[in-house]
Formats: sequence, C-alpha cells, structure tokens
Amino acid sequence: MEQGLLSLVYQPIRCLESGEISAVEALMRLRMLDGVEVPPQQFIPVAEKTGGIIQLGYWAIREACCKLLTNADLPLVSVNVSPVQLREPSFADEVGAILSEAGIRGDRLAFEITEGQRVEARSVELHCICRLQALGIAIWLDDFGTGFAGLALLRLVDFDLVKIDRSFLYASSSRRGHVMLRNIVRLIQDHGPETLVEGIESASHLELARALQVRHVQGFHIGRPA
Repeated sequence: MEQGLLSLVYQPIRCLESGEISAVEALMRLRMLDGVEVPPQQFIPVAEKTGGIIQLGYWAIREACCKLLTNADLPLVSVNVSPVQLREPSFADEVGAILSEAGIRGDRLAFEITEGQRVEARSVELHCICRLQALGIAIWLDDFGTGFAGLALLRLVDFDLVKIDRSFLYASSSRRGHVMLRNIVRLIQDHGPETLVEGIESASHLELARALQVRHVQGFHIGRPA
C-alpha cells in the first residue's frame, strides 16, 4: 500500500430488466516493483493468513468509496469481504467511519461474502453483518454452489443478492446441467434474494440467463475488468 503497488479494477454488472449497468465489482490487483502482476488467488490467501487482509480491506473500501464520489452515475460498487474481516470487532465501526469520511450513503456499497471461503455461522460474524446492513450496505453471497455453507447461509443471512458460480452456467449445455442451473435459480428466487449469474461469455449465455429470468449478469460478454 505504501509503495502504491495496489490498484482496483472494476467489472460491470448488468440488470437484464433495464439493460443498464446496475453495479460494478471492485477487484484488487497487485503489481510488484519489477512489473510482474501477482494474481489475487495467490496474494489474498497470504494476506488472510497473516492478518494483512484487514488493512487491505479498509484500503479497498476507501478506494471504492472515492470512485463513487468521482462518478455520480455509478449506482453501486461491490467489494469482496473476507471472513477474517467480519471477525474483526471494529470492522463495522471502521466501515461507518469510511462512509462518513467519503460523504456517501451506505446503500451505494455492497459487500460480497464468498461461500467458497466457508464463512461459519458464528454469532460474531452474523452480528457484524447485521451492523453493516444497518449502515445500508447490501450483503451479497458470492460463488454460490462451490462450497458447503451456501444453504445454511441463505437460512441465516438476509442476502440482497446471490451470485451463482459460473461452473453451473458452463455445465448447462447438458440436460442434467441445465436442470441443475434452473433449480438453483428457482431456489434462490423462492428464498427472496435477487439472482446473478457469473461467467457470461457469449450471446447464448445471455439468452439462457434471460430464459431463466435471472435479474443480473456479469462476465466478459458484459464487460471486462477495467
């Protein structure tokens, strides 16, 4: 952070109902002094193990809020949040301070909790989520279907949106895969949250999402991180 080697890129999310960009997801990038880029799947787990994810997370939230300030047309920015951050006692207070400092409402921010990271239904995490929601921040469930905690989390947390992992979309070319994707979409819709399908990379993917009445889509066919 001190050397300015971190940056954020933003990938658009489209609402199929309106056809407009409804949000962007902030994605962290790390470039070393020699110019080599380090993939997030390498440096994020290290940051989680060392505890450095706490300060990285605050930096990302502050950067995303500054982006909102400079782009009034941008409705919402989502930021990935680690379970380690949710267990930090002062996390909700710090986020509230960042929002006040930036002068923006909490409803222009969403936090994505990744199911694959196996967030446990501990009271400290649930309490933190409730405090974040009290600030107006939307809570999204990311990568639904890749872990073991998804259904339990749907029961415990009032998610605003659930992102269905791209693997289900790619497997939908078979009849069995199509039925599974359709059933997952229906399960989420019946439970209440809005649905988003990740990995839209072609017009046929987009048409399938429309046919399944998915509300939001994200992928290279919609827009690349920039």
